[in-house]
Amino acid sequence: MNSLTRFAVAAAWFSLGLANLHAAEAKPHVILLSGESLYDSSTTLPKFAKQLEQEHGYRCTVIVRKEEHRFPSLDALGQADLVIVFARRMQLPAGQLGQVKRYVESGKPVIGLRTASHAIQNWLEFDKLVLGGNYQGHHKNNLSGNASVVPAAKGHPILEGVASEFKMGGSLYKNTPLARAATPLLTGAVEGHPAEPVAWTHSYRGNRTFYTSLGQADDFANPNFTKLVTNAIGWCLGADAKPGAAAVAAKYGVEPGEPFRIGVALFEKMWRDDKLTLLDVRTTSEYRAGHLPGTKWIDWFSPSFADEAAKLDKDKFYLVYCAGGVRSARACKKMSGMGFKYLVDLAPGFKGWKAAGKPIKK
Repeated sequence: MNSLTRFAVAAAWFSLGLANLHAAEAKPHVILLSGESLYDSSTTLPKFAKQLEQEHGYRCTVIVRKEEHRFPSLDALGQADLVIVFARRMQLPAGQLGQVKRYVESGKPVIGLRTASHAIQNWLEFDKLVLGGNYQGHHKNNLSGNASVVPAAKGHPILEGVASEFKMGGSLYKNTPLARAATPLLTGAVEGHPAEPVAWTHSYRGNRTFYTSLGQADDFANPNFTKLVTNAIGWCLGADAKPGAAAVAAKYGVEPGEPFRIGVALFEKMWRDDKLTLLDVRTTSEYRAGHLPGTKWIDWFSPSFADEAAKLDKDKFYLVYCAGGVRSARACKKMSGMGFKYLVDLAPGFKGWKAAGKPIKK
């Protein structure tokens, strides 16, 4: 084999490896947090994660706490497309609590299992605020019961393939009444007590949230439960929800940390098809004279540009524009240096957008 042939083979293998890497990054990344000791989630979640990877193609990262009130690291939340929480009364250190809150505030989906309703002792508002619940303890452990589909919820995609009634693996949580915006999917009943909501959907910051008070080891052995949660993952990551930034980057060949300069047609396609965030970096007067609909705005010339940009989620995908493409290129370069991963720059700027007859707002 001559040197030219060897080079060609090496290049082919490199390209294949790069393609496989992009394909892996394009798969939704699900983070599963195990932070409790009552229900053996440190065993059930890794097994469930393996099932999700093998049968549904998700990338899964399971994080099991090593100390009572601390996870080894929550840095992976920055790359998550969805987080599943199964923790109980953890007093998280300020840094890790901040990471959880930043993920939630980003508008990405959240799924809570069983004790997630009281997962974080120093953020108990998580239950009502994010999950839409109202945890008030549970009925006695010796009272077994069944979960039943709420008649009005029949046909919901989360309930597809789930039996209309099945046995619950453990005690029934008290959660009545739920938040107004919550949509009950399952109720549970035990002898001598009124029915309680067992599974529901909610929304916070525009995300999709699902919670179920099920989650015992026996529940994980029940195909109705695993089907329920698997469906919920798919629903939370649904086609009408915002795609993960890594998936969009792989789709268009955008390298993390490398600003991508494009024309009007592709800029509009990425904005409309992938629902990406627009960022106008022109002056106040320019912005007020006309801008793209729904855009965020930070003046490149402002002394506080870096401070304002730092408030944005660095893991999100941004479509940046100015008047003619100069300031936007500089803004992308600066933001890339600040740790922003996915930045696209409109080469002809707002002038090119307007000249192409594209929509503007005043």
